[in-house]
Amino acid sequence: MKNSEHPMADLFTLLESLDGKLFNDYRKLADRVFYHTRYSIRFVHIQGSPGAFPASVCHLRLGTAELGITGEYLSSAARRLATADYLLRAFTTGVSTCARQNRGALGSGSFQPLFLPPQVLERNVVTLDKNEVRIAFHISLPGSHNNRILGGEAVKMFDLELHGIVRTLEKAVAETIRLQEHCEVVEDMMSLQDRLNHYGLVAFVGDGALLARESGVSEGPLRKGAIPFQAPDQLAVEVELPNAGRVRGLGLRPGVNVLIGGGFHGKSTLLNALAMGVYPHLPGDGRERVVTHPQAVLVCAEEGRAVTGLDISGFIDTLPGNVDTATFSTQNASGSTSEAAAIVEAVLAGAKLLLIDEDSSATNFLIKDRNMRRLIPEDTITPLFDRVQELHEGFGVSTLIVVGGSSEYLGVAKEVVGMREYLPVYMTDQLENLKLPKPLRPQTPLALTDRRQVLSENFDPSYHARRLDKNIPVRIKPLRLQERVLEYGNEKLDLTRLGALVDPQQVSALGYALLLAGKRLKDERLSPSDLAAMLERLIEEEGLETLSQAANDTVFLARPRRLELAGAINRLRNLKVNIDKS
Repeated sequence: MKNSEHPMADLFTLLESLDGKLFNDYRKLADRVFYHTRYSIRFVHIQGSPGAFPASVCHLRLGTAELGITGEYLSSAARRLATADYLLRAFTTGVSTCARQNRGALGSGSFQPLFLPPQVLERNVVTLDKNEVRIAFHISLPGSHNNRILGGEAVKMFDLELHGIVRTLEKAVAETIRLQEHCEVVEDMMSLQDRLNHYGLVAFVGDGALLARESGVSEGPLRKGAIPFQAPDQLAVEVELPNAGRVRGLGLRPGVNVLIGGGFHGKSTLLNALAMGVYPHLPGDGRERVVTHPQAVLVCAEEGRAVTGLDISGFIDTLPGNVDTATFSTQNASGSTSEAAAIVEAVLAGAKLLLIDEDSSATNFLIKDRNMRRLIPEDTITPLFDRVQELHEGFGVSTLIVVGGSSEYLGVAKEVVGMREYLPVYMTDQLENLKLPKPLRPQTPLALTDRRQVLSENFDPSYHARRLDKNIPVRIKPLRLQERVLEYGNEKLDLTRLGALVDPQQVSALGYALLLAGKRLKDERLSPSDLAAMLERLIEEEGLETLSQAANDTVFLARPRRLELAGAINRLRNLKVNIDKS
C-alpha cells in the first residue's frame, strides 16, 4: 500500500485503530499519501517515540492554481523566493492560531513550526511551480507516557487543525495586496543588489529605514521612539527600483569608509543592519531597503578558534619561537591572529566589503600609534591600518570600520560618516584641520594566496555515541540551544562568529555541504575557498536538493553563502591539508 493514495477518511480510521497500541505502530503511516478535496499529505518520516527529536516529517501538497498562486507570483526568481517565504510564514501563522500544542507526553502531539527570522532565505522546505506547492513540516505525533499511541488526538490534529492551517494559507494568498507587497519588497532588494556596481556602490540605506531593534534579544523593529534614517545630502544617491520607483538614500562607495560617533548613537546598529543587508527582509521589518554587496562580511576577533596552515604573514610576521606565519596553525588563536585569519579567509573566499567594529576587534591588530611603534619596534603585527588601502587598491576589497576611540582610520578614509542620535552626518569635510596619522608602507606588498589543499578525509560524519556504545554513520545537526554550533561527526564546530548565519537551517546546510565535499573532493586539490566555490556552484546548479539527497527529504535546509561555506571549512578543528610547495 506504500506510495498509493487514500482518502483522508482512511487516515482517520487507521489512527483510531492504532489508539492505545505501541507508539512504534505509527510506522504504518510511513510513505503513505492521504488526500483531501483541496490538498494531500504524505508521511515522509515517522519518529520512534513520544517527544523524539527530530519529530515526524510530513509533506503538505496543494494545487498552485487552486491555492490562488498566479503567474505574476512566479514570474522571476525573486518573486518565487518571496512567494515561498510568504507561504511558509502563513503556514506558521496557521499553526499558532489553529493548533493545540503539547497534547501528549514529552511535548508530543504538536505541530512544530520553524523559527523564521525577518530575513528571506532560499529553503528546501517550500517548493513551488506552476502546478503544485509543497510545504514540508515537522509534527510530533501524540503519545502517552507509557509509549502508547493517542489515536483520537492524532485524528484531531490531521482533521480540524490541519484543515484550519490550510484555510489560513488560502486566506493569506487571498490577501493579494500583502502577497504582492511581499514579492515587490524582495524583488526590489534583489534587483538593487544586482545593480550596486552599476551605481558605483557597495551598500545603500534608504531614507525612512528603521534600523534600531526592539531589544538586544529581538529582531523586531523598534517602534516607539524610533528615528527614521535620513541620508545627508553629501552622501545621498537616488536609485531606481522596479516596483518602488525612485528611492533616495545613503550610498556607500568603494574604498575605505569610517563610521564614527559617541556611544549609543547608532554606529553598531547601522553596521549590523548592513551586515544583514546581504539578504532581503520582510515588509515592515524596517530594513527592507538596506542593501549590501552580496559578498559583504562582518569580521572580528575570535579568540580560541582553530587555524590550519594559513598564510597570515601579510599581517603577522614570524612569531616568538620562530613560528612561521606563512603556514600558521593553532588550536587557540589570539585576538590578533584570529582577526588576521578571518580577513585573509574572507578575501580568499571572495569578500568585497569588510565590515569591522572596533568593539569586537583586537585593538593591536587594528592600529598601532606612533608612540607604540617607537617603543615596540620588534612587534610582528602589521596593523590593518597599514594595509586597508592596499586591500582596496590591490584586491578590490572595500572596508567600513566603526571607530569611537581612535582617529587613526580617519587618515585613510575616503568618506567619514558620523552618527548622532541615530542619524548619519557627513563629516569628511571636517578632517581638513586635523593632524591625522598616515599608514606606514610595509616592507613587502600584501600577497594573499592559499597553498593549502584540503583532504577528503576531513569530512567523516560518523559519530561514536559513548552512552549507547555504538557508532552512528552520520551525525549532522545544530547543537540544541546553541544553534550556531554544528555537530558534525565527532566535532562540535563553533560558527558563532559567522555573523551572516541567521537561521539554524543554514547551519544544517553547512553540515550537509561538508558531507558533500567529502564525496565530491576525491582526487581534486582544492583550497578551502576553492572547495567552497565548488559547493556554491553545485547548490546554484542543482539546488539545495543536492545537499539533502542522502537525508530522504527529512532535513530542512536554508542556503548559506560561499563565505560561510569557506568559514565552516576553515574552522574545522582537525582540518587536514597538504601544503603545495611548488
